[in-house]
Amino acid sequence: MRAKVEKKDILPAIMRTVSVADKKSVVPILSHVLLDFGANGLTIKATDLDHSIVEKVPAQADTYGVVAVPAGTLCDILRKIPDKVAVEFSLIEKGEKLQVTAGRSKFELSTLNAEDFPQISVLENSCHFKLKSADFNKLITRTKFSISPEENRHNLNGIFLHKEDDMLKAASTDGHRLSVSAIPLKAKESIQGVIISRKTVLEVKKLLDVTEGEIAITITSNQVQFELGSILFIAKLVDGNFPDYKRVIPSMDVSFFTVKRSDFIEVVDRVAVISDDKGRAIKLEANKNSLSCYVANSRVGSGKDEVDITYDGEDWVAGFNSSYLLDVAQTLEGEQLKVYVKESLAPILIVDETEPESLYVVMPMRI
Repeated sequence: MRAKVEKKDILPAIMRTVSVADKKSVVPILSHVLLDFGANGLTIKATDLDHSIVEKVPAQADTYGVVAVPAGTLCDILRKIPDKVAVEFSLIEKGEKLQVTAGRSKFELSTLNAEDFPQISVLENSCHFKLKSADFNKLITRTKFSISPEENRHNLNGIFLHKEDDMLKAASTDGHRLSVSAIPLKAKESIQGVIISRKTVLEVKKLLDVTEGEIAITITSNQVQFELGSILFIAKLVDGNFPDYKRVIPSMDVSFFTVKRSDFIEVVDRVAVISDDKGRAIKLEANKNSLSCYVANSRVGSGKDEVDITYDGEDWVAGFNSSYLLDVAQTLEGEQLKVYVKESLAPILIVDETEPESLYVVMPMRI
């Protein structure tokens, strides 16, 4: 086998496969990437058995062949070779070594039997729909930050994707906050509610950030597939039932205040410098004209700042994790935030009137 690929074509693809390959696996083949040189170019594959990626890149192959090589090592080599050069691949020593040549640089990588690489099957004959990549990227961005990091709460370790009327909705929660957003969906068929794992969300987000056009999504009873141009990403769904998130969304039939989003971010971020690194606790107090932000840390000191608001309700005070407030405010893009408040120990509802399809619930904390 002899083939030639431009660095600018292969390096981004290999970098994407490295994040999927299981570098810590006790099964050696899972830490490898499969390079399949054929008549239609180079097909690159990687999997950890739960997540798989397949990507095609242009390549010129004099003779065809398939080889499995260490993903991380190949990626490091490609990173360090000079830019704007062609990378040549050839099998030597009866296929036991892959020779990688770029200019005057030459490397020989040990290989594994390509037949031992797990089969990656494309999903077909299932629920299938297409969206604008930019819209789906926005949907993920609006909800990914509140996915629970606790592995023992597996049904919260992802985004709940489901169809409601003519909207594709996404929701995530870690038990302390809830994020909900939606985008229009023209698909006529019903779409079962599924939980897409945290790793899947983060990997697909990386792909959306570097691709344009449409994304095709296919859902089966236990897997989901994302197709973006020449890239195919397949993953297992989280097995579990997402909680009934609608019952925790506070009513909008309560008092609310409006605040300039950029000012709110600056004040909360500034005062939070004093807060404890673990709890990031901050106290908010609203009256008719202003929102005061307090932090008291017995080890460091205290801090206070204020921001103008519009508010006609009764005086209100409550404590929150400042990071949760900043996550919401920094994710939204409108000029004003509307914050619905009730009593001190009741959750707050944050919305942006320019994005009515998104809403955020943040639970208070005792201070």
